Amino acid sequence: MYETTPNNISRIIPAIHNWNTRTQGYILSSFFYTYCLFQVPAGFLATKYGGRILFGGSIGLCAFLTLFTPICAQAGSGALIFLRLLEGLVSTCVYPALHDIWSKWAPKSDKSTLATFAFSGAYVGTFITLMFGGVIAADWAWEWLFYLSGLFSLVWTVIWFYFTAELPSTHETISEEEAKYIEEHRDQAISQIDTIPWKDIFTSLPVWAIIAVHFGTNWSLFLVFNEFPTFLVKSLGFHVDSAGSISALPWLLLSVTVYAAGIISDKLTEKYSTLFVRKFIVSLTFIVLILAFVLVTLLNVKSRALIVTGIIIVVSACGPAWASFGVNHLDIGGHYAGVLMGISNSIGSTPGFLTPIITGYVSKREWDILFVISMVIGALALVFYIVFADGELQPWVLGGSDEYEPVFNNPISSPNVNESSVLNENNTE
Repeated sequence: MYETTPNNISRIIPAIHNWNTRTQGYILSSFFYTYCLFQVPAGFLATKYGGRILFGGSIGLCAFLTLFTPICAQAGSGALIFLRLLEGLVSTCVYPALHDIWSKWAPKSDKSTLATFAFSGAYVGTFITLMFGGVIAADWAWEWLFYLSGLFSLVWTVIWFYFTAELPSTHETISEEEAKYIEEHRDQAISQIDTIPWKDIFTSLPVWAIIAVHFGTNWSLFLVFNEFPTFLVKSLGFHVDSAGSISALPWLLLSVTVYAAGIISDKLTEKYSTLFVRKFIVSLTFIVLILAFVLVTLLNVKSRALIVTGIIIVVSACGPAWASFGVNHLDIGGHYAGVLMGISNSIGSTPGFLTPIITGYVSKREWDILFVISMVIGALALVFYIVFADGELQPWVLGGSDEYEPVFNNPISSPNVNESSVLNENNTE
């Protein structure tokens, strides 16, 4: 059986029920039904109310619900699916809120580094959970996997609300010089009366380019991570204990590649345009990813080491992709980045419920078909991104469209009514 933690990861726990693979697929995918459905409203809420409360609140609520996993698992698949639907619902604000936070806190020259640092933290947590989850289940009880992860996340939530602030200017311990530097060097000042250009966003090809790569990257990630332990055991013949350790390794490498790519991206943007850097990193990512899938597809099941190596390469390659498209929302959307991430993550996370259902119907031999499908999706996503991506703030971010929906006066949205002059000065440079 599988469960998703507050970091949106999947892990095996000892079976309490002999659920078949299709039932397991529905349990695993149920989290993503509500998670995908409410991403766009989450982006709207993050833009209207600010990301700090929504980010910490989402993780805290998911952590609280995680504590009830053992009870629901004992009650049966229906109760567990219902719990996971709730977990998906309360987790919808995490990524849109995170992007709203970085739109206010990240200087333009450091946004890739800062955003990918946050991304990598989730993957490190995943690695630790997978690596030591088996030990906890064996020495204590499988229920403690959920009790500990829930309690640690609740402690983190308290720390988050104690030490953070919505804006640099409202933080109690940050210096005035640092707050001023951040506000003057982010992509765009935040106006007091905000509007959301829905029509312009949904008809923007650069936005759809991000969505395409988001979907292509997550398809490969969810395909591998949702079923990697099962694939290792049932298709490659690994022992369950070995499968747990092997399935944890890609998460650690992913955390390294996503953060390293973020640092490299910021360095490259000092010499090259943002658009060139984003396209270069994404191209490199998908070329490596597709070649790794080709390797896995052509190999015989007896070449277990090479197959595992190929899958690890696939996962590791997704890190630089996240360091590119995952920051591209900030490049083109400014303080609408939370809305863009909500839209992007809504469609980009659909593989979270598609791949478990599909893999529930495949046999060992049909895994090659899934790998081929992943190659095709990756190639199409790459071509679309290369043709339509952009790296600069879009015209609808700066104003000039009548197709806007008001987001009401938001006192926490602007620390300085003179910030519009900063924006005008930046635009003339």
